[in-house]
Amino acid sequence: MTVSPTLATAQQALADQSVTRMLGTRLVAFGRGSAVIELDIRPDISNQHGAVHGGIVAYAADTAIAFAGGAALGPDVVTSGLTIDYLAPARGRTLRATGTVLRAEGRRAACRCELHAVDDDGSAILVAVAQGTIIAPPPAPAPAAKARTGRRGPTIQEVLTERRRSGSNDDGATVALVIEGGGMRGIVSAAMAAAIEEEGFLDAVDMIVGTSAGAVNATAVAVGAAGPMADSYAEIFSSPEFIDVRRFVRGRPVIDGPLLVQRVDELFGFGALAGTAQAEKLVMVATDVATGRAEALTGFTDRDDLVGCLHASGLLPLLAGDPVELRGRRWLDGGIVEAVPIVTAAARGATHAIVLATRPPGTQPAYGAADVVVERYLRRLNPELAAAYRGRPHRYRETLQQVRDGWSHGLSTLCMAPRIDDPLPGRLERDQTALRAARDAAAAVARTVLKELR
Repeated sequence: MTVSPTLATAQQALADQSVTRMLGTRLVAFGRGSAVIELDIRPDISNQHGAVHGGIVAYAADTAIAFAGGAALGPDVVTSGLTIDYLAPARGRTLRATGTVLRAEGRRAACRCELHAVDDDGSAILVAVAQGTIIAPPPAPAPAAKARTGRRGPTIQEVLTERRRSGSNDDGATVALVIEGGGMRGIVSAAMAAAIEEEGFLDAVDMIVGTSAGAVNATAVAVGAAGPMADSYAEIFSSPEFIDVRRFVRGRPVIDGPLLVQRVDELFGFGALAGTAQAEKLVMVATDVATGRAEALTGFTDRDDLVGCLHASGLLPLLAGDPVELRGRRWLDGGIVEAVPIVTAAARGATHAIVLATRPPGTQPAYGAADVVVERYLRRLNPELAAAYRGRPHRYRETLQQVRDGWSHGLSTLCMAPRIDDPLPGRLERDQTALRAARDAAAAVARTVLKELR
């Protein structure tokens, strides 16, 4: 680890760690022999009791005392020993670890850490205490090549360029096309996918992963209909037949999910994909109601199974009705946990990813009064769903920033996302003019990015 006595450079050192990017760890204070790190409490780092897994608590303690020790000893410190006592389950919104140096002498520092679980109202419970020793070993010379380049391997840009040149994907890499949804905002990722298809880059893709409307777009890519799919958002699916907020006051779902997936199947022949070799590339992400976790839906057995998975992946809570029952489980929208399904792509073996986002980097989903209602609904189904939904804006912003920086969850990434001034439709958008403008702007972004690869 490399740190210096400023918060900004310490935060960059933390961001350079792959586990940081995986967990969304944040360094919020640093200096004078102390450090404070935070991470969101969410289902994918929790145990079967709904509390943060003890190993994650220990990781937070280790990280906090390492940075505290680094503030006292200087760069390139490591942990030589750590003990931890668990006092209470870590439940709430945020896990906060505060590391302090008790004594620093020579190249060694004795440190202590207190870990608190912080709830939505700011109340904090002490959940663990830890002690550790941090040392600053003599620096070892790095191998010359690694010191010069700092490379992790070929970038996604290099892999795509070489695959286009050679016409072969036999290079040991696994390239995923990762597609965000967002309801009617899915027109953005659909237009980007259509540009990728038009420019001939789909042959370089080994896996297609989509969440929510992104799952619909991913299936359209798999059947070679990305362009017509992008057009259909404005020309077909903006009709009140599919989306009508007036239905909510009558106690009916605003979005008619079964009709929507039935129509895309009729228009583009999605069901015929089941059982084909092309279907093996396709991964849809949905949220399991019982566990509160994002799951990969693959191995589509027949048309009904594939269309059912589409419905499950895109079932927005409350807006689209009750959870979908499929494969012996109940499902909701994959975006509750993983709006940009980069983690699923990595778990399925991807090494590189083209990521199609539907919001500009540096932005995140809003959290307003309607979201409070959705969170309460989810809490009745499973408290872990509510926690995941509450943490969604921050997770989204962090993930998109990692993707934009070119490295996320162990994958080299190429980000296509709207520009900050581009038109951005809402998830229930029905204005055809607004949808077409968003489609055209997104296509222009994608072509600009692809032009650089040529």
